[in-house]
Amino acid sequence: MSLQATHIRFALDVKDKYQVKDIKKYICGTVYPDSRYTTKIDRTLTHNGDILLPAFAKDDFKKGWQVHQICDILQNYIFSKNIPLLVKYSIKTWEEPKWLSFTASKIIQDMADMQSFDIQKILVNLNYTYNPNSENIADVKKSNQIIINLYKDKKTTSSDDYYHMWLDVGMDKEKASKLKAKAKEFLKDKQLVSQIQSCYDKILKLYNNPNKLAYKDLIV
Repeated sequence: MSLQATHIRFALDVKDKYQVKDIKKYICGTVYPDSRYTTKIDRTLTHNGDILLPAFAKDDFKKGWQVHQICDILQNYIFSKNIPLLVKYSIKTWEEPKWLSFTASKIIQDMADMQSFDIQKILVNLNYTYNPNSENIADVKKSNQIIINLYKDKKTTSSDDYYHMWLDVGMDKEKASKLKAKAKEFLKDKQLVSQIQSCYDKILKLYNNPNKLAYKDLIV
């Protein structure tokens, strides 16, 4: 999964193509799929092939939802092709070494992305909630509040902020600690940080390329 500042940045950058009318529904749709961590519904209900179909994006919430899945796919693909550290992970299974390296990289990307737009103005949209899979609406609200807590009143985020976010969404402490340590390790490598943060423009360029492969062909 991309992290939420990355998702929101991407959603804002492509919203004109979707002719969005209600920004709060669009932004809440953008972050909705990862509410599965707090609602505990099956991932296949929030991330599946049907969401990528043009017919799915019939309202602003579902437009955001579709953009979320596209962003996930494009980020994984671009990371796997452009960050030397991650190129070796060519298999599709997310064993711990691959998961740790990719997710730590996404934390570093998210740190840059949250500074690239006025995220404080966007966070107010997360007061809106919707439960399209009839999950507990309180758990969806909890997910939105976790996002708000991560970024609210901050100009920058730290690896500790993400550590607490992972705990809030239910990750066990051992795994969250490994992620924090890996992110801190990566942050010490300025060349790696530059490689990671340069990927966003490549993600957007691939999205805007009319000759891009079908999204399903980009899944890594």
